[in-house]
Amino acid sequence: MTPDAVFSLAALWQATRRAARSKRARASVARFRLELERELVELHDALLADRWTPARPRLVRVHDPKARVISVQPFRDRVVHQCLFAVLEPRLDRRLIGDTYACRAGLGTHAALQRAKCWARTYRWYAHLDVARYFPSIDHNTVRAQLARDVPEAWLRALCERILAAGDCSRQRWHFPGDDLFAPFAREVGLPLGNLTSQLWANRYLDPVDHLVKDRLRVRPYLRYMDDMLVFGDDRAALEDLARRIEDACHALRLRLHPWEVHPTRAGVGFVGYRVLPDHVRVRRTSVARAERRLLSKVVDAERGLIDPAEVWASLRATFAHWSHADTWRLRGRLLRRIGLYDDPALFLSLDGER
Repeated sequence: MTPDAVFSLAALWQATRRAARSKRARASVARFRLELERELVELHDALLADRWTPARPRLVRVHDPKARVISVQPFRDRVVHQCLFAVLEPRLDRRLIGDTYACRAGLGTHAALQRAKCWARTYRWYAHLDVARYFPSIDHNTVRAQLARDVPEAWLRALCERILAAGDCSRQRWHFPGDDLFAPFAREVGLPLGNLTSQLWANRYLDPVDHLVKDRLRVRPYLRYMDDMLVFGDDRAALEDLARRIEDACHALRLRLHPWEVHPTRAGVGFVGYRVLPDHVRVRRTSVARAERRLLSKVVDAERGLIDPAEVWASLRATFAHWSHADTWRLRGRLLRRIGLYDDPALFLSLDGER
């Protein structure tokens, strides 16, 4: 595959459409689209001449549900990332096991929940393993080694490594057996949250652990959603031994896990924002609290005339669609009462007409 094919004007135009989806009202997107032809030609020429370099991102701190630093790339760079994603995603996806669910077409959160629910009601014990500070801990040398296996084109690999080196993000340096005092500080680590390429490389990063469990150890009831791993079994001691082997495999990738234990599945399995119990599924309480705060804030803004009431209804439909994968009939009624839309939603609908 050549640069002309990856970064053709048609490919850049399609990438612009994908990058602008649901963001056309933003100033940076509007400016780019106002001079679309000129921007695409300049970007095309820079990429083919190997003159394109990633710009410095804007860092945004968010607290939903915990403190994170999000890297916001300029729109011009996001177009390049979309082009790379279109080429790299099919190649990397072929390597992944079927039970890895994050950032994959046709899978995702709800497919992971259904798989976890099936196994939670089949096996007696489970272990939930998750990586501590996953994105800040990812080792660049390991990512480069994986790129060398996955991307045969030297020019494309060099462009990926340029994006990798330019990432501005939080960094977590751990000591592992065999390291001296300064060894972790001599290694480049960390992928920026918010980059499309970061999601792709982070999902690929734990692929050796997946294949160890599925192919070498022949364990069927195992699934992963990005850095969250669930493994089930009927023998508690065997499951503890398997979890320790997974932890050792993560250490080989210079990753640490949060403290874990083996629990009975009848006590409930927490995963991807839900809790799977023997006879029903609940939405995690923290997820419910965030949804209530978000919707109540939108209702207040709509009553003040700051946003269109249609935005409230769109957000409410999206929330209920997410909750519909759990047993949430009473929860939905309680939410409508708390935001004042249970008894007479027509009053709220009429606000749009009054303005």
